[in-house]
Amino acid sequence: MKRVMLLLVILFLIAAYSGYATFEWRIEKEKIDIIKDYATSLSDHPLLEIADAGSMLEYLIKNNASGEILRERIRRYSASARTLEYSSLILYKATGDEKYLFFRTAMANLKDFFISVSNRPDCKIVLKENLDIIKSIGKELGKKRIIDLTKEEVEKILELSAELGYTT
Repeated sequence: MKRVMLLLVILFLIAAYSGYATFEWRIEKEKIDIIKDYATSLSDHPLLEIADAGSMLEYLIKNNASGEILRERIRRYSASARTLEYSSLILYKATGDEKYLFFRTAMANLKDFFISVSNRPDCKIVLKENLDIIKSIGKELGKKRIIDLTKEEVEKILELSAELGYTT
């Protein structure tokens, strides 16, 4: 009888611990889902800005926008790229998905490019030289949310961002 009672107590403890562990796991999963939702929402507007950057810069250059207007626009794009860099890191930490780490690097490259260009006196020339790359990045981004990008698209964006540079 003692063995049966001991076995019942052990089974009860195992069941209680299992229930507690499942409860804790669900709470953590819900927290991670909330973090992913916030990081995704945080990235929506900057993603659209970066996706449209090439066409907007092309329009401004063709219409002979002043250096000040171009610099203001470039500063906004660098802020958007920085926001995407941070939200990508949050998504990587929450999911462990490597595509977010690649996207973070691509956005860091883009941010650094925009910051460098905004400080150059020949920013219009440098932008013209890199316009096709910026437009290609925009095409890869399309009108997607950050979570909808595939790893292949992100790798292509990373390759493109690495090509940004100055020949003058």
